Amino acid sequence: MTIMSSQETEEREYRPLESIKDNYPKYVLTRSDPIQHRNGIIHKNMPDLMQNGELF
Repeated sequence: MTIMSSQETEEREYRPLESIKDNYPKYVLTRSDPIQHRNGIIHKNMPDLMQNGELF
């Protein structure tokens, strides 16, 4: 739901995506405000994504 609670949580969510070496877009979806783009991984707010009708 959120990765803002601790640095450990953020690392746990980003680390597996960072280990994948391909050119496909990677997303972390949470209910928290987007905080960063990290190593090409895009952090999106799920309610905003749905409300705006955004697609991957």
